[in-house]
Amino acid sequence: MRAVLSRALLVAAGLLAAAVAWADGSKPVVVELFTSQGCSSCPPADRILGHLADRDDVIALGFHVNYWDRLGWPDPFATQAGTDRQYAYSPVLGRRNVYTPQMVVDGRYDVVGFHAARIKVAIAHAEAMSGSRLAVGLEWREPGRLAYSLPPGEGGARIQLVRFARKLDQDIERGENAGRHLSYSNVVREIVEVAQWDGRAMEGEIEVDTGQDTAGGVALLVQDRRTLRMLGAAKLAF
Repeated sequence: MRAVLSRALLVAAGLLAAAVAWADGSKPVVVELFTSQGCSSCPPADRILGHLADRDDVIALGFHVNYWDRLGWPDPFATQAGTDRQYAYSPVLGRRNVYTPQMVVDGRYDVVGFHAARIKVAIAHAEAMSGSRLAVGLEWREPGRLAYSLPPGEGGARIQLVRFARKLDQDIERGENAGRHLSYSNVVREIVEVAQWDGRAMEGEIEVDTGQDTAGGVALLVQDRRTLRMLGAAKLAF
């Protein structure tokens, strides 16, 4: 099942603060956590993602899935796009089913989200391949307008923009985590495909709605259309 990506145009809005682009040449590893507030095994993984979110060499993204909502607590941060994205990874990672908490590292490896040692190894493996990743340029041209650039490469990829909230808290009233107050980092609010990349050097601009979260960020992902491996990525805060 392939990820269903929203095609809606992101509406321009004012930034609450200026942001600084990634330095030229940085090639961060993308770590995606598929999690749910209805999953009792997920809080330790959510905490690990919080630590990863503080690292400059990692783009940590929390995708909340909605298939555990049936257990009595609908996760307010869950999106169908997050669920679809996890299902899209299953065949390329050799999985028959999805599970939580699952961490996908650079679209290459998946690890149970609370196994800190295995996550560390997977990130190290991904960093060892940094020579083949693109150095993606990303900067704010003006409030609400994001500029990006890609050097030449192999191509055959889609460029996706992710908008996330850096910190969110939730009191869980029902379900497996009932009675707990949980904190989350880099919660994905929206992911949209903004362009296709054929391998030639490329520049573009995107209008971004930053008004929905007062402390958020964006990530630009360049992902192989067939294998779903990350070819390059960058992030900015707002």
